[in-house]
Amino acid sequence: MPSYLSIEALTVSYGGPPVLDRVSLDVERGEMVALLGSSGCGKTTLLRAIAGFVIPDSGMILIEG
Repeated sequence: MPSYLSIEALTVSYGGPPVLDRVSLDVERGEMVALLGSSGCGKTTLLRAIAGFVIPDSGMILIEG
C-alpha cells in the first residue's frame, strides 16, 4: 500500500543556498508526525511546500499516492 504522504528528494531554495536539500519522508495513514528543529532549519518551508504555497526546485510530493 502506498504511503499517505510521500516526499522524495525535495529541494527548496529562495534564491540562495537550499533551505531544504533532498529531504525524503514517508507517512502512513494514521501515523502522527512531529517536525522538530532549531529556528531556521526549514520546518515551515516543508509545511508550505506540502500545502502548495512554495514550489520546490526539485523533488516530488505525493498525497494519497
